[in-house]
Amino acid sequence: MTVGIDFYIASTLKEIPKSEKHVKFEEDLQDYLLKREEDPAKKYGLLLNLDQYSDRMFSAREVNELVIICEHLLNEYSVTEKEPWKVDKRTKRINCFVEELKVLCLAALDQKKKVIAVGD
Repeated sequence: MTVGIDFYIASTLKEIPKSEKHVKFEEDLQDYLLKREEDPAKKYGLLLNLDQYSDRMFSAREVNELVIICEHLLNEYSVTEKEPWKVDKRTKRINCFVEELKVLCLAALDQKKKVIAVGD
């Protein structure tokens, strides 16, 4: 089991156990992105400044903002522009996480539900 933040689609914390899909934001990826991005509070703060030990419920507006953050990170950590063998594992993991989070956020918006981040 890896340490990090789990994202779920739900309207309340009580709904989380029923949630079929979740996305894990691993602690080492969060730490890496916090160090790599010069001022994450400005660009990606909603995602990167999450507390790994508490829960956070995102409003519809914030979920839309998370989608935009995911799109920016997908562009920045793209694996399609380079030959696959030249892309390091961390970049692939970031890309995979961000793609999964974007899909989860879009599904939450479609279902008119919230995204809830649950720390370990």
